Amino acid sequence: MKNQDIHQGEKVFWTSVITGLGLAIVKGVTGYIANNKALMGDALYTASTAASSLVDRLSNNGTTAKSHTRQNGRTGTTAPPAKTGAPFANLMITVLLLLGGLEIGISAVRDLMSSATPDPKPYAIIPVFLSIAINEAVFRYRYRYAKKQKNARLADDVDNHRYSLYSSILVLAGMLSTIAALELNIDQLYYIEPISAILVAGIVWRQGYRIAKHSIYGSLVQELDQQDAVDFMDTVQRVQGVITVEELKAQEVGDSVKIDLKISVNPQITVREAAEISEYAKNLLLSRFAHVSSVQVQVVPYNGGYPYKSNYELTQSRDTSGNGMLQ
Repeated sequence: MKNQDIHQGEKVFWTSVITGLGLAIVKGVTGYIANNKALMGDALYTASTAASSLVDRLSNNGTTAKSHTRQNGRTGTTAPPAKTGAPFANLMITVLLLLGGLEIGISAVRDLMSSATPDPKPYAIIPVFLSIAINEAVFRYRYRYAKKQKNARLADDVDNHRYSLYSSILVLAGMLSTIAALELNIDQLYYIEPISAILVAGIVWRQGYRIAKHSIYGSLVQELDQQDAVDFMDTVQRVQGVITVEELKAQEVGDSVKIDLKISVNPQITVREAAEISEYAKNLLLSRFAHVSSVQVQVVPYNGGYPYKSNYELTQSRDTSGNGMLQ
């Protein structure tokens, strides 16, 4: 079942990325030919969303491949994965977004102040309508899968789609207003297109800020009222030998989640036994949650200020072999 989930996840991801990049190219070329600043801004937003997702996925695959490194002999904690080039790539995307948005905004202001009559290109509306329909279909496809898998990026996907829709609506408003101004001979309607381009530039700048923020800080999922966090906690607490979960942090990386976990164990057990508990908790999270790609576990001795008899000791008293672990 897990392999099927992974295969389906890859299919959904690449469908979304390839469609996004294809739509961005069509919008960009059409916007350049039609000299439509808003449409070029919309293309930039669409391309940045797909490119950022691709960078995060490639980075996450590299991190997952390197996560099985040596164990720390004292605590049984997995060594941290090597750094990747994702922050730099996202920084470049951010710079392109900010510069592109600035150029579009300045050009739109010039058009707003110009006395020249715009030359509308009605054919440019067709790619915009098609892109809205295709983007909506792909989003619904990805949304159903993400909701089923309880994907941590579901809120980000909804936010990106919402602003992509806002951007496309602004583009349509500008195009239709220019055509209406020419047909109805109402010069005031010509101002709507450059204003829509300025608003699209604002959306592009916002996207640049969000990518930079995500690259620097990541997206922490720490609130225990979230279903994923509750499931993670419940799973770890069922592991034999774990007395308490001291800390659990989940960080979103692309479409997957990395977990940093701190657990306390009986201080009377050996280092080897602590390492086995750590490894079991890690493997249990990876096997039960398809969207969890990496788990870092830190083990500390339990210190409750009073004698404590853990489930580990209780089971040891019943099973002298001591090899069984609860799930």
